[in-house]
Amino acid sequence: MAAIAALYCHFPFCHLICPFCAFAVHRERRNLHRPYLDALKAEIKLRARSHGGGEPVQALYFGGGTPSTMALEEVAELLDWLRRFFPLTAEAEITFEVNPEDASPEYMAGLGALGINRFSLGLQSFEDETLRALGRNHSSAQSLAAVAALRGLALANFNFDLMCGAPGIAPTGIVAETGRAAGFLPAHISLYWLEIEPGTPFGRDPAVRRWAEDNQEALSEAFLEAAAGLEREGYRHYEVSNFCRSGREGRQNLAVWDGGNYLGFGVGAHSHVDGLRWSNERQIRPYQRRVNTGKFPVVHRERLSQAQKANEFLMLGLRRDTGTTGGKKPPKGWQSEDRPAGMAGRWRSPRAGSWWPTPSRPS
Repeated sequence: MAAIAALYCHFPFCHLICPFCAFAVHRERRNLHRPYLDALKAEIKLRARSHGGGEPVQALYFGGGTPSTMALEEVAELLDWLRRFFPLTAEAEITFEVNPEDASPEYMAGLGALGINRFSLGLQSFEDETLRALGRNHSSAQSLAAVAALRGLALANFNFDLMCGAPGIAPTGIVAETGRAAGFLPAHISLYWLEIEPGTPFGRDPAVRRWAEDNQEALSEAFLEAAAGLEREGYRHYEVSNFCRSGREGRQNLAVWDGGNYLGFGVGAHSHVDGLRWSNERQIRPYQRRVNTGKFPVVHRERLSQAQKANEFLMLGLRRDTGTTGGKKPPKGWQSEDRPAGMAGRWRSPRAGSWWPTPSRPS
């Protein structure tokens, strides 16, 4: 039985769908929660037949969409069901994504009482102008109120999501944003570069695409300046888009980047077990029809070749400050006769945007 390191649970409903979002999402409708939760539980039970019964799981992540559209009773029901079929370790990291407009003190305290021990707050920005440019549903005042509610829990492990590259906003603004975020002492900060995805409202907007192209260099410089500022504040830049205090790396992230085994539940969720990778149906109704008739909702499945494993090992290694020397055993095919002499085995990435190979050390 393959050991599962992490679980991901996708809740797709959003108060407002952001114009840059390409994830499997659906406009919030409370009456859709019950049938979706029932389908999620059916998939979890179905998957447990083939992948349950192993060692307790070390990380559980609730993402979306917007998990914080769930009522506390719904979160409790889903947590209990997951624990029933996939027991967690006593020290498991349980992360829950929360949007600022949902983060009342009562709701946050309720989540904490259910066992959520890590929060990821989808701030994106502290500035109203930037939030409007990103099409977000909350205000700067709500961002600050959410931070206050989070800090009121006296919980040390929480993440802020910030975004660089809002259309029409001066790129240098992200430097002040990250400095302000660091002042609240989160354990972790994710700084994402806005990607203009095909098929999204931003992707269909020529003015947005043109702005992103024209400001590429300025955005790169601002990102690196913001990253350097976070490092001065004591954050380790451990992956291109992620910064953490000592020992506060996201366990879910590490499981994925290390090529570990993880299971995803819900629409659009991805999984990987022992070199087999699959993804779920992205639409809610087809997803529900499949699992409610006892069928896996998988729409894509592939067995990774040795070449794919080697390429992903390099790609993911170059995204991290440990490079390819972080302790994970390289896949077969990683060492190639085509690689230049002196570059066999170890590459490292000291900072986003500054990649270079380092020679192998003598063994």
